[in-house]
Amino acid sequence: MALFWQLRRFLLPALSLLLPHPGEAATICFSPHCGRDGLGNWIFEVGAATITDASIKDFASPEISLHQASGPGAGTIYSLTAARRLGELRWEIGGHTFTPQLEVPFTLEIVDENARRPFLDFNASFTVRWVDFPWNKYVKTTFAMGIGLSYSERVYLIDQERHPGQDRSKLKFNWPIQLTLAHPDYPRHQLIFFIAHQSGGHVFDTGGVNSLGIGYRHEF
Repeated sequence: MALFWQLRRFLLPALSLLLPHPGEAATICFSPHCGRDGLGNWIFEVGAATITDASIKDFASPEISLHQASGPGAGTIYSLTAARRLGELRWEIGGHTFTPQLEVPFTLEIVDENARRPFLDFNASFTVRWVDFPWNKYVKTTFAMGIGLSYSERVYLIDQERHPGQDRSKLKFNWPIQLTLAHPDYPRHQLIFFIAHQSGGHVFDTGGVNSLGIGYRHEF
């Protein structure tokens, strides 16, 4: 999590410098993906995440000590994702050009809890992926965040444990957060660090489940 924190500490001041100042024009346009750079329309990912007993706001603290959940609700989530590449936003500002990528990932999760047999969780989201980092010639880096929906065959036990006496929904908002790292000579082969966050968002219910994982991403 220290890596996520350091990235956030860099991004916030950097983005503040990029915001347009009085009299400075900024332009942005969308370009659909059409096989540029030899890349296809689909990206595939596999990963495994540990169910934690933390709330999503805990991940923003540099002093947090994250512990995996214990007891019946503890376990591992195995994920398989196929992401559709939509295109990119071309953002020109302050003499710089940035190209955040737009994707729609579809994720199937197998939730393996300590106290019961595995069950399925289905997720579909819209994500924006930031790819323009100054150190990319040393370590190819991307950071993605999105929003979507998640439907689980069962309510997570850790969700029930963290919200005793409350009605819990199988349908939640999905908020994927992902950091990838790759060797510059092999940019299509990426190591993933991710947070799988599902929450009722005060619509389906209040609060949710957060899991911390690692995986592999391949861009075709």
